[in-house]
Order: sequence, then C-alpha cells, then structure tokens
Amino acid sequence: MAQVETINYETTIFTLKPDNFGPNKATLLHARTTNNNQDHFYKAILYLHGYNDYYFHDHVCQQFLNHGYDFYALDMHKCGRSIISPEHDEYKHYCTNLREYDEEITLAIEHMIKQAGNKERKLLLLGHSTGGLITSLYASTGARRADIDAVILNSPYLSALKTTYLESILTGILMKLGRSHTIEDNGYGRSIHKSSRGEWDFDLTKKPIDYIRIHGTFLSAVRIVQDDIIKRRITIQCPILFMCSHRSIKPDKIWRNEYAEADLILDVQTMKNAASMLGPQVTIYEIENAKHDIFLSKQSVREKAFDLMFQWIQQLEDNWLIKTTM
Repeated sequence: MAQVETINYETTIFTLKPDNFGPNKATLLHARTTNNNQDHFYKAILYLHGYNDYYFHDHVCQQFLNHGYDFYALDMHKCGRSIISPEHDEYKHYCTNLREYDEEITLAIEHMIKQAGNKERKLLLLGHSTGGLITSLYASTGARRADIDAVILNSPYLSALKTTYLESILTGILMKLGRSHTIEDNGYGRSIHKSSRGEWDFDLTKKPIDYIRIHGTFLSAVRIVQDDIIKRRITIQCPILFMCSHRSIKPDKIWRNEYAEADLILDVQTMKNAASMLGPQVTIYEIENAKHDIFLSKQSVREKAFDLMFQWIQQLEDNWLIKTTM
C-alpha cells in the first residue's frame, strides 16, 4: 500500500432534506495544505466517490496537499461515513434523481468558499465512476457551477454498461419495477483490497468486495443523465480532464492476471465517446494498464496518472496567472 503521512482531517456534517427512509446527512472531510505560501490563489479540490464506495484515498489527498491544494472529500448521503441507519446500509447510493446530490455538493462548495476568505480562489471537482457522472451533471446545471474552475473525471460512469442478455433483462426489470437486487462482485473489489489481490486497506462494511446492491431507481436516474450527455443537453464550460484505462475487460469467474491491468467495470470506448461531448475544453488521457479507479492501480501506473494530471493542472495555473496580470 502507498505510504503517506498521517493526514489530519477536519469533519463537517451537513444535515440534508429527509426522504422516504428518514433523515439524511453528508460528511465532508477537509485536509489543509501547508505548501501554499507562494500561491496567488486559494486552491482547493472536492473529491466525489463512486457507487458502492466512500472516500479512503489518503494517497490522492497527499498528492494535492503537496501541490498546494486544500483537499476536500464528500461521503455522499447513504454512503460511507454518511450511513445513519440500517435502511441506509441496505440502500447505499439509493436515489431517484441524480440531482438529489446537488444539495450536499452546493453546501460543500459554499464551505470551501468560506475557507478561501478574501483570497481569490480556484476550485476543482474530481469525480470517480458514479461520482464522475454526478460531477458532470453538477458542473453543468448545479447552483454553484460558476464557482467551479475545472473538472477532473476518473473513469466516470458516462455511458451504459455493456451487459449480457440475462443482465440486460435483470436491469430492465429492476428499472421498470423500481426494485433492488444483490449481485456478486465481478472480481474488481478483490483486485483492490489487501485481503486478496490488492494493496488497499478500506472498510469492508462501507465498501463490500463480494457483492453489490443495485437499485432500479438509481439505474433509471443514471440512464436519464447519460442520455442527456449523448443528446448534448449537458455542457460544462470549464476545462475538463478525462482519464481512463487503455482497455476494458468483462471478467470471467476465473481470475486472470490481465484483469489487474484493465477496467473491469465500464467500457473505455463508450466512456471516451461520451466524454468528448461534455464541453468545449476536454482533454482525454488513456492510462495504460490502469484499473477502473486509476489511482488504485499499481504504483507505476498511478504515478504516471498523477504526473499527467498535475501537468494538466499546471497548465491551468499558468493560464490563471496570465489572466491576473493582464
């Protein structure tokens, strides 16, 4: 596992609107950089996790702290640190509309703005998988979209999964009836956790690796936004960095070593096609031998991804400085 310094996070709890399951909350973690004395701006990034997921990526946080960014991570409602009841645990990431996440993202961005004080600020959003789709939607239509200076997408769930005939039938039934169903993990979870083939130590009660609970209402909500992307109803005006693996594999039940160097969840080509439709300033990087979560890939792969990402960010910062001196 990547060795990082102990990171001290400040925690902010947002009380959200209740739903049919009762109260909701979101949990915002904040780590402060000590490497920004020479910066002209208050620089910060907000991380949004994926489906069946939560924030545990200290090594990603450390990279941004080293580059002078305050780091924020949001465990969204009914996920991770924000699960507050047995019903929430059963219905992780349950929603009927992806705009339900707007409330907590807006609260998080407003919190970041307060932290900036009187200093000119630059705020970035980083979304992984489902978090990447939610990020894309918010950056296009969210209440605080004008405060977002750039978006980074790590294998975002921008396009429909490639499924077998039986999987398509199951998905259709769940979506039509609004039901939930538990399915076996396809091996990806075990490929990243230290108890099996991976190197990462995360909480298996927050992110199970043997099964995934899927919800028809969530799938329907996702499909609506994906269709809007294809129909170009979603447009992000700020610069976008899109990163994904160089290939996808639909795994068999018997593990093969090549599975550790590919996206086992989403289809790379359809992701790239959808990403190109998100706005006028899209940069696409394929990371060879990357996993679905690029930053959980083996060290040499994730280091390459970090290098490319921060080169792209440095170009943004150079442009910001030029504009301040004009």
